[in-house]
Amino acid sequence: MNITLVMASDEEGGLEKHVLELAEGLAEFHQVSLIAHQKYQSQLSKKVNFVVFDMSGSRYNPWTKYQLKKVILATQPDILHAHASKTAKLLQGMLKQFSFPSVVTVHGKKKSNQAYFAFDHMIAVSRSVAETLNQPNKTTVIYNGTKITVSPTPFQKNRKFIAIGRLNSVKGFDLLLEAWKYIPHSLSIVGEGEERSKLEQLIQQYQLSNRVSLLGYRSDIHTLINEHEALIVSSLREGGPYTLAESLLLNRPVLGTDVGMMAEFVPAEFLCEAGSSNALNTLLQHYLQVEAPFMDFASAYAMAQEQLTFQKMIEHTLQIYQSLLVS
Repeated sequence: MNITLVMASDEEGGLEKHVLELAEGLAEFHQVSLIAHQKYQSQLSKKVNFVVFDMSGSRYNPWTKYQLKKVILATQPDILHAHASKTAKLLQGMLKQFSFPSVVTVHGKKKSNQAYFAFDHMIAVSRSVAETLNQPNKTTVIYNGTKITVSPTPFQKNRKFIAIGRLNSVKGFDLLLEAWKYIPHSLSIVGEGEERSKLEQLIQQYQLSNRVSLLGYRSDIHTLINEHEALIVSSLREGGPYTLAESLLLNRPVLGTDVGMMAEFVPAEFLCEAGSSNALNTLLQHYLQVEAPFMDFASAYAMAQEQLTFQKMIEHTLQIYQSLLVS
């Protein structure tokens, strides 16, 4: 099968990580072309036919669309797979001219879903995203699966907690620090970003420097998760998050805001509303009272093995492709 993936974004986040890993995974079994910004070329093996195309300009530019169409046709796809809203808007008008089926992965909630509806099928990264599309007959939920690079270690109630993500406002780390004022335990925040100095100031202001650490960017995320008791998600909104999958596959509890696919895996008692430090604090206090939190997550761990591994994501994606090619 000839598969062509298209990604318009040029950032460094979960969406980009997902597309690059998906391209590599599919290339194990099929011919895969990825049309994307040049910056990602070095992150892929030679198994993937990488086609450099800069889509960072206006999504309404007719010249960009004309060139993109030519590039897509040159890859001779059996199936076209676009990712996220900007890519969908670029492709929306040309899909009817193609003889091959098209799929789009919807990575988050948008004010308008119109561009997605032009595709033959939509993949949603969570049930909550699928509900906003409101087209059950042509929508399938496929969670962002991930590879785990270390073996899970036995759960320890060591009162060491971890939060992971880019240091930007969407991740809600400022609210987490405010909630942590009354938590007498250790918190590690992993990631880099534009809010670092603000977070450093808040750590000083709330007198947290003896128990909160900003670890910066780390490549050993899975080892770090193993070393901590639980993951805390404080985001205001999310598509995934990947860290949920990684933590559950490593048999670690996850608690935090009800965003993305959190409610689909995390027991309701370990979720709170987004955007409130009070709600986060109440949730943290509740978790600390739980006698055996590991037991409360037994079904979440089992579900993660069924839905959140890299292998399952590849299998489920190929099933969608096959169903479109025979229909």
